[in-house]
Amino acid sequence: MVWKIHGITIVGPSRKDPRIFMICVLATYTVIGQTLLEFDHRWIQIFTSIIVACTLDTILSYWRARQIILPVSGLITGMSLGLLVEAIPLWPYVVAPALAIGAKAFIRFQGRNVFNPSNFGLAVLLILTPATVATLAAQWSGSMLIVMLVLVIGGFTSFRVSRWDLVLSFIGGFCIMAFVEQMITHNGFAFVYGPMLGAAFQIFSLSMLTDPKTTPDTRRMRIVFGLAVALVDGILRLMNNQYSLFLALFFISALVPLFRLFAPIVAARLASRRTLEKASHEAVLIQQE
Repeated sequence: MVWKIHGITIVGPSRKDPRIFMICVLATYTVIGQTLLEFDHRWIQIFTSIIVACTLDTILSYWRARQIILPVSGLITGMSLGLLVEAIPLWPYVVAPALAIGAKAFIRFQGRNVFNPSNFGLAVLLILTPATVATLAAQWSGSMLIVMLVLVIGGFTSFRVSRWDLVLSFIGGFCIMAFVEQMITHNGFAFVYGPMLGAAFQIFSLSMLTDPKTTPDTRRMRIVFGLAVALVDGILRLMNNQYSLFLALFFISALVPLFRLFAPIVAARLASRRTLEKASHEAVLIQQE
């Protein structure tokens, strides 16, 4: 959708844009969490994150295209960080979305974003300022009704962006690593599988993990990506890292450019080796004749 106002081009999303539904999902998370489930956030924190993300996203799009593109992605980023960032001072709700939009603008490889913006902003603050910034962990835990509602809504979102295979591979890998953790630590199945009932896990697996711009395009590689994130998450949990989900995605996303760089080289060498082996085999058959 495009509008012309006083010579300025304004570009909006189409009605079929799956990000519109994602915004509705995140808005539902926010309203339910703040009004019914006693999320420990102030509205000023959430709105600050949204305003900063949308403003910077609009400036970035105008700088690139000399058009005002409605900040749909910025709104998703701001809402996600407004929910996920846990901090008493207000500045993390400014810095996190600023880092997120900055990563979207400047950390790119072969024309694609490397990191999910929300994940980047949150992970950097969790790594650099652990005494100030945390992330929600246990909201909604224990309520199977809420869990099922979130899974249904978020699952439909994943389907719309064609990332169901990624979600299923990650959840399957998470369950396997949780079982391994139980066999090693003997903390109890309720402990190792408990994170799946929390809001952080649900928002992560059904919105952040499924970002189409930062995840593989093919089904096979999406399955590998999901399993890799689950593996690193499981290792970090064994190291008692409470932010394992977000750090796992951060680390795996950082490795994707290396994979994209070297995968064609490895594939070409394997193809060359197969060609040589085939030629050698044919030569042997000719000699035997």
